[in-house]
Amino acid sequence: MVDLNSDPAVMSYVRGRPASPDESAAEWQQRLAHQSDAGRGLGYWAGFESGTFVGWWSASSFQGQSDISGIGYRLRPASWGRGLATEGARAMIRQAFSCRDIDRVVASTMAANTGSRRVLEKLGMTQYAAWAASPDRQQVPGWQRGEVAYELPRARWSHHTSDRT
Repeated sequence: MVDLNSDPAVMSYVRGRPASPDESAAEWQQRLAHQSDAGRGLGYWAGFESGTFVGWWSASSFQGQSDISGIGYRLRPASWGRGLATEGARAMIRQAFSCRDIDRVVASTMAANTGSRRVLEKLGMTQYAAWAASPDRQQVPGWQRGEVAYELPRARWSHHTSDRT
């Protein structure tokens, strides 16, 4: 994860710069301690292709909000543009909705991150919120455009998946 987070392209829309090893450790401590719920099947998965690490995906929990799961992903640039983000995120949506009490899956990204926004839209998610980026995101390209949140309610996911064969 330290190697992935040290890639400037990977971290462009996350921090606007590579993360230090200490920042990566703090990020994963937070993710594993507060955004994972193994008992419900919510957490983080590493992805490999032909034995090579390509990135991670998540169907995470929200403390105090057991009806919502967040999805996320972070991939190496060599894996971009090949459908892996969409394929993995679709699996994360299935994983989240395997929890009977999850009513909605959400995700957020920088408004300027058109690649991630396109993935979320391919998944059937729709934008439901936008807000100004915090001042600590000023190094992120397009930070002035703010951040956006997407959602997929269970009912729409069931309909969306039943249309696909």
